[in-house]
Amino acid sequence: MSRIPQQQLESYLWGAATLLRGTIDAGDYKQFIFPLLFYKRLCDVYDEETKTALAESQGDKEFASYPENHRFQIPPEAHWNETRKVAKNVGTALQNSLRAIETANPDKLYGIFGDAQWTNKDRLPDAMLRDLIEHFSSLELTIANLPEDELGNGYEYLIKKFADDAGHTAAEFYTNRTVVHLMTELLQPQPGESIYDPTCGSGGMPLSCVAHLRRQGKEWRNVRIYGQERNLMTSSIARMNCFLHGIEDFRIERGDTLAEPKFVQGDRLQQFDVVLANPPYSIKQWDREAFASDPWGRNIFGTPPQGRADYAFWQHIIQSMNPQTGRCAILFPHGVLFRPEEAEMRRKLIEADLIECVIGLGPNLFYNSPMQSCVVVCRANKPKERRGKILFIDAVDEVTRERAQSFLTSEHIEHIVTSYQAFQDKPGLARAVSIEEIRRNNHVLNIPLYVQKSYSGIEKPSSSLLDLEAIFQAWSNSVFVVRDTLSKVADLRGKEMPLLEIPSPALQLPRWIDYERWRKVTLGEVVGEISERIDDPATSGMNRFVGLEHFDQGELKIRRYGATENLISSMKKFSAGDTLFARRNAYLKRASMVDFDGLCSGDAIVLREKEGQLVPGFLSFLLNTESFWEFAIANAAGTMSRRVNVKTLLQYGFDLPPLDQQHRIAEILWAVDDYKARLEVLHESFEKFYTLFIDEQLFRAEYSRTTLGELAKQGKLDIQTGPFGTVLQASSYVKAGTPIINPVNMVKRRLDVREGPFLSPGECERLNRYRMKPGDILLGRKGDVGRAVLVTPEYNGFIVGSDTIRLRLIDSELRPEYLYNFMLAQKTRSWVARHASGTTMPGINEKLLHKIEVLIPTTNVQDQTVQKITEINQVDDALVSGINVCRDLILAITNELIQKEH
Repeated sequence: MSRIPQQQLESYLWGAATLLRGTIDAGDYKQFIFPLLFYKRLCDVYDEETKTALAESQGDKEFASYPENHRFQIPPEAHWNETRKVAKNVGTALQNSLRAIETANPDKLYGIFGDAQWTNKDRLPDAMLRDLIEHFSSLELTIANLPEDELGNGYEYLIKKFADDAGHTAAEFYTNRTVVHLMTELLQPQPGESIYDPTCGSGGMPLSCVAHLRRQGKEWRNVRIYGQERNLMTSSIARMNCFLHGIEDFRIERGDTLAEPKFVQGDRLQQFDVVLANPPYSIKQWDREAFASDPWGRNIFGTPPQGRADYAFWQHIIQSMNPQTGRCAILFPHGVLFRPEEAEMRRKLIEADLIECVIGLGPNLFYNSPMQSCVVVCRANKPKERRGKILFIDAVDEVTRERAQSFLTSEHIEHIVTSYQAFQDKPGLARAVSIEEIRRNNHVLNIPLYVQKSYSGIEKPSSSLLDLEAIFQAWSNSVFVVRDTLSKVADLRGKEMPLLEIPSPALQLPRWIDYERWRKVTLGEVVGEISERIDDPATSGMNRFVGLEHFDQGELKIRRYGATENLISSMKKFSAGDTLFARRNAYLKRASMVDFDGLCSGDAIVLREKEGQLVPGFLSFLLNTESFWEFAIANAAGTMSRRVNVKTLLQYGFDLPPLDQQHRIAEILWAVDDYKARLEVLHESFEKFYTLFIDEQLFRAEYSRTTLGELAKQGKLDIQTGPFGTVLQASSYVKAGTPIINPVNMVKRRLDVREGPFLSPGECERLNRYRMKPGDILLGRKGDVGRAVLVTPEYNGFIVGSDTIRLRLIDSELRPEYLYNFMLAQKTRSWVARHASGTTMPGINEKLLHKIEVLIPTTNVQDQTVQKITEINQVDDALVSGINVCRDLILAITNELIQKEH
């Protein structure tokens, strides 16, 4: 079957729901349709995985049933096809199958199908269930036919349709997705962060954060999702939603967040980077008395009245934020901003300076409710410039209405988010208000008090890899360079600068390679597979676990691992000296030796060198040649994550050197690999040291202070944005000429102009005022804002590009080199990044730069500081170069010696 178009999928899903009309209330559709959809998807993907495993193993059914070949386990008797055969008591058969699948997957799927009454024949007669099952059977919901993101979109479509049909009960499990999108854009979730929703409904808010990262092309798989939901069926829907979107790292717990928070650590709540929430509005049935003496310390600002639990949820969220990175966006009724019965709690919240922004939204954004709502943004650690202030945004008019429902367009969202990020006054829309002014208004946060409406208008690999001699020489030279540059900063050792014992460059290009003694073999002749399995990893006595996440592409040795204590599934055993090959997604090129005993997942093939055939560790080199990876990638099979099976792997043929030559090659490669590993550790430590050094040297309290704007006003600084619009157009570019400098050309404190673009002499003359000269500082104003380069003599006369801002000092006591390093400092770049505006591509402008505060020491101190920073940068460059040369040397030896055509 071919790919299922989105329109066909939506018709298919809603067609199933229409079969329930007449006997099932619209509000209950979800508790039957979602489990059936998930059940069908599980079984179809299981069959898809089985076919792949059978193809890989030439029909080995035992191999195809191994747990590692399946994401979930489906007992044969519980398979969709078996349930489909049942004619009588279909509900009982269906319920038994669902429970059997939950039992077979206790860690992931326990309770996921909810508590629907499948056996109630008055509501679900056999004929109706048979019709439902046959309807779902009309399509194969495999990953090949329906990738995870497309099925996830279909699932979200169904959630919205159920909300439309359910009427007054919709708000219990569904928040208007355009509002969710707004909240996500406000918080800007980042890769690797933890995301929490204490009243998660169907899981739309955390999944919106994942979608946000996907849209931006950022890593989304390492995001950790947490959610709690009181309703059993709704929490199950949220779990299914995560699985169907391809999310692996999540915890959705069922329970009452106020009465029994599930995410705790010791005597406090677990803390998260991002919290999004749409708590149930002003609930009356909650345990106020227990909250008054809350063991988790959530009543820090007081106990809300019995009839309104909004501030209980608010305080729960505040206590759930990471004290450094935590921020939240909460959807509330407008009453929380001004109700008198919560005045004292509101006062304490304001005085704690946790509220960053209050955004008023228009009416009809929620099902069957004309009420207006607001989004409150809080931040545990507000930027210095935002402290003591709250931004109010009146976005009531930022809404589009269709029938009884309203929504936010992308333009509305961008308008609101841009105002929030700018944190500046915009007549009729936004105003940053001091806490002092809010005090004068008795701590009332009602938006019209602060924002008055205005109706006046709308506002690449090195080519030297082919020259092994040159690579050896470069490696030898790099050792001396690292040694020499480290010696230059020897006087900084007292500042806890990391050091490294540098080896002598004793290795030489091997002249002893005799290809006539090499013989043709297959991998199976010189290695064997180790398939010993450990059923109970936690009690195996093995402490270290290697999963696919612990492999690093192109590395000869595995240096990262996890613990076995929480493993419950059967695992493979390996011993020190074995080589692990990641058989899934061979294009990632993951095959490395281990120098410790441990356990690994079934997605790794354990290979052991046969005695007398390979010297210890030589297999790792063989598996990291380009010819091997070409073989592995070409022979991977499967419709999902493609895998290489063992039998195929062992058929790989190559030329093998005799043991004496293997020994010499291994001696060189392991020496270089060890040296590279030490350089990497040193480089990581040195980067931390650099940040500490910069903070200490450039931001001392005794230095005089000014701003770039003040320097410009005094005529000591010229700030100029490059030409844009009609001044400079792409049609002016030529293939060769004078380079135009944009952020893409700024690479590691240097300019890379190899790819242009370029201008002709005539165009350069026309744009003469944009020429740069030595001492200018170039800043990227879009994308990676704040990227900087100091113009040196070799860049004299280049043209400032449209996405670049030039700083030029004029008769100033401030040294260009010092200001350049100040602009590159982490504190400065963080400030710039926080204040950059724009959602898709953040940007800065001259007005923002005027606000940057600069600390200026004496010229003598400036010169000394610049000299030390230059020496530190030389060390950093030498370390990076040394690491790269080591990689080149390893690649050169493996590809030029080992896999060379002989």
